[in-house]
Amino acid sequence: MPALIVVDVQNDFCPGGVLAVRDGDAVVVHVNHLVSQFDVVAFTQDWHPSDHVSFSAAPRFEDGSWPSHCVQHTDGAALHPDLLVPE
Repeated sequence: MPALIVVDVQNDFCPGGVLAVRDGDAVVVHVNHLVSQFDVVAFTQDWHPSDHVSFSAAPRFEDGSWPSHCVQHTDGAALHPDLLVPE
């Protein structure tokens, strides 16, 4: 059975988010179109505790640290609000 897996379309990766991808929210309309074409749809979420080891108060990407992003139970970790998520 074909399935659609939607990976990490979260607020922190969209414009205005901590790790925003320019026009990252442009995928939402395409994902919404595809969702109706599959019986099985799974959504993944990047989901970190607030004290995750890779976070840095002063992020320096070259040393492997990242700004706090997709922290559990925050708006940044939530799926984009315009995504059509089947029940």
